[in-house]
Amino acid sequence: MIFGRQKDIPKEISKVRLGEWYSGLSDQNKVKIGRYLEGSDTSSVLNFMLSVMRNANLEENHAVAVLAGENILKNDLGKIERFDVLEEIIPAYYGVGRYDDCIGRCEEGIGILKDMMEGIKERNGGSLPENIMCRNYTINVLVGVRGDYDAGDAALDRFLEIGLISEEDVRYRKQSHKIHKLQRTFDSIYALKLKDQ
Repeated sequence: MIFGRQKDIPKEISKVRLGEWYSGLSDQNKVKIGRYLEGSDTSSVLNFMLSVMRNANLEENHAVAVLAGENILKNDLGKIERFDVLEEIIPAYYGVGRYDDCIGRCEEGIGILKDMMEGIKERNGGSLPENIMCRNYTINVLVGVRGDYDAGDAALDRFLEIGLISEEDVRYRKQSHKIHKLQRTFDSIYALKLKDQ
């Protein structure tokens, strides 16, 4: 019986010694994870999970990225390793509509970024990555989901202070928030007029 169960575990899962985790998944989740096994990075558990998450996010299969990410975040990771996982799970949480989890992980990512700024810059050729999910998705949730423009602008000011964004970007994004707010106002007025007719 045990040998039969081991046989059912894909070679990629066995290679990174995640058989116990995989065996505990529902059949449906095994099928979902199975889509991302071929060509995955099996050099370590972390690299394997990150490759599964990246590929799932690319296909907008965010539930799989969350499944893999929540598993790896239970492990004892270094700060930069944890940051890498957060950068993949943040858009996945957003994609499945778990906005409170998304913003919570954004805050965690920003905290790590503040502490490890030089290390993150160093491995990226001396500058921060162009896309920083913990920064970008903070604004996506505050403004796009919650409609809290003041909190969005305050977050931009904080990002400028930390060094995560340029002054020019802050001005541009705040202007964009004003336009977005006006558009939402016009849309709600128009919707009310249609409703009254």
